[in-house]
Amino acid sequence: MPSVPPPHLIAPREPPVLLAGAPFTAVELQAMAADGVVRRLIGQAYVPALAPEGPSLRARSLAALLPARVRVRAVAGRMTAAWIFGCAPAPELPVMLVASTHRISSLRSPERLLVHEVGFGPYDVLDIAGLQVTSPLRTALDVALHCEGTRAMPVLRRLLAQPGLGLTPRLVARALESLPRQPHKERARRLLERVAR
Repeated sequence: MPSVPPPHLIAPREPPVLLAGAPFTAVELQAMAADGVVRRLIGQAYVPALAPEGPSLRARSLAALLPARVRVRAVAGRMTAAWIFGCAPAPELPVMLVASTHRISSLRSPERLLVHEVGFGPYDVLDIAGLQVTSPLRTALDVALHCEGTRAMPVLRRLLAQPGLGLTPRLVARALESLPRQPHKERARRLLERVAR
């Protein structure tokens, strides 16, 4: 008879991410959501209604929607990364970033995505539940540089206030100043000054 490992060695079971087709149809999932059994997390990815939401579940939900070639070569970034960290609403169109050494055209996907070619530094990308995501610092910089001010401001405030992300206004401002010439850098600087106040 096999021995049972001690409880502290048993990994907690992750809540399932449900997509239409297996084992439920899209109509069944919508009916289950209406009944409060499941909830839609992003796109057509559903999770049990009582599943605790955190970065791992959000990352797994987005990853479930992406073809393998996108998951392997692209990085969730900008407002999508901020959502994974729990600091922004779920994006209608997830933003995926691709290293400028890859061809964007090879990442065609049946899912609707926004894909941008970017450069990455050695500490810009994390793995969260098997999905590549920009680090909290890179996410804050990208939100400040690439998102419109009224949308960026509350997200930056939440990123800076989120326990465990390790961000401070001074750290983000110093990282911004260390970047080479960058479009919208002055606008991002003003935005970070307003957030710090």
